[in-house]
Amino acid sequence: MAGLELTRLNELRRSAGQWVLTTHVNPDADGVGSQLAFASWLRSAGASVRIINRDPLPRLLDFLDSAGEVDTYEPERHDRWIAAADVVVMLDNSVPSRLGQMLEPVSANGGVKACIDHHPDPDPFWQLLAVDPTACCTAEIVFDLFRISDEPVDPSTANALYTALIADTGRFRFANTSERAFRMAADLVARGADPAFVCSHLEERLSGPFVKMMGSMLAGIEQRAEGRLLLLRTPDELATSDALHGEDLAEVINFALRVGSSRIAALFRQLGPGRTKVSLRSKGDLDVNRLARAHGGGGHKNASGLVLDRSPEEAIALLVAELEQLARS
Repeated sequence: MAGLELTRLNELRRSAGQWVLTTHVNPDADGVGSQLAFASWLRSAGASVRIINRDPLPRLLDFLDSAGEVDTYEPERHDRWIAAADVVVMLDNSVPSRLGQMLEPVSANGGVKACIDHHPDPDPFWQLLAVDPTACCTAEIVFDLFRISDEPVDPSTANALYTALIADTGRFRFANTSERAFRMAADLVARGADPAFVCSHLEERLSGPFVKMMGSMLAGIEQRAEGRLLLLRTPDELATSDALHGEDLAEVINFALRVGSSRIAALFRQLGPGRTKVSLRSKGDLDVNRLARAHGGGGHKNASGLVLDRSPEEAIALLVAELEQLARS
């Protein structure tokens, strides 16, 4: 589906000298892994590349960036780089608002604005959309660039792509785990990806406070709709504490879905006074993305999220009837 656009990107790689790569706020494994791999692909043709994200690299992903390539956005430092770029690329999301503070300088850039993504319904803000909703992750599309251009993949890049792949497929257990996903994994391992190394960094470096918080959240699960809907809350005393710094709350919500009766899990995390992040996960054919998009969020059919300008309890009150109805459907 993204074949023509990938060809255009390959042509741009030969003609555009300066590139800026970014991803959505609160970058995840697919966003970061895809950025680092795409940067490697660009540099193999002599391009100058800067990776700039609105938010810092999550602690659990710092092993991917041993060279310190990923910058956290500072207007006084980075706006001039964005302005001078021949191409600005957003990876793993197409919604302009998810650039956060970077939206204004990206909008003002006079070069090509491109997007590489696997989420459905891409935003027309971008001049070049390399989007394939059938891909299991954005990294799959980036890997296609290496294949169509016959560029080698070094072990570090293979690890970045493999990390993105296993994160977005839930270690090969989500519904998006296709035959293509397994073939990609095998190909990356053949090119030097180290599954044991990657999994040890993703799964075996949780902090003690975070593990305690997980226990508190799981103990406080509220079951609705005959156990089909699970509501989780971040404990008030830990909502903004260091216990959450760099940790992935997806581990908590994914674990909650192991409850046999569950069909949907919703996690409510207070970001600040009157502001709540809602993470949604579902099983089978239940589409939480549609619900998230109706409230200004988005994502995938079985994994989506949104941010509401409400307290956690107000957010629950707003969404719970829709969630119960969906869980019973």
